[in-house]
Amino acid sequence: HNDSGFLTALAGDIYINHDTGEILPESPDPSSGLYVINRDKQVVQIRIPADCLAIQMGECVQIQCGGLLHATPHCVRGASVPGVARISLPCFIDPTPTYPLAMPPGCSREEVLQETSRVPPLGKRWTENGMTYGDFLNNSIAMYYDWKDDAE
Repeated sequence: HNDSGFLTALAGDIYINHDTGEILPESPDPSSGLYVINRDKQVVQIRIPADCLAIQMGECVQIQCGGLLHATPHCVRGASVPGVARISLPCFIDPTPTYPLAMPPGCSREEVLQETSRVPPLGKRWTENGMTYGDFLNNSIAMYYDWKDDAE
């Protein structure tokens, strides 16, 4: 999925023993965690060091900057080891529902849109320049629940 808002701040994952509450020094499942689709359309696992914070851009940034920056498609895989929980604390920076999502003057809709087969098309969710974030978010939620990735 893509984040629909402006920015998402992410700290590194924490893994705990579900039964004891003990914090584990690392994930017992090396395939768990955050994955992104890079510019070469490859799925890449991202490890955020404990002393770092990662920032992801959402689709609001993509719209507001006229497509100069793009939202990053990503997914999360939980630990497949029984009794282990993955804990993450993202901080989402989103506008108010009435905030108008408009591209800068002089930009075209084509410049803003970046289509990928892995998320519902932005052009079908952001249906008009200046639509409110609330309407865009409602469209996005509806499409994510109804949409099926043809690449699967």
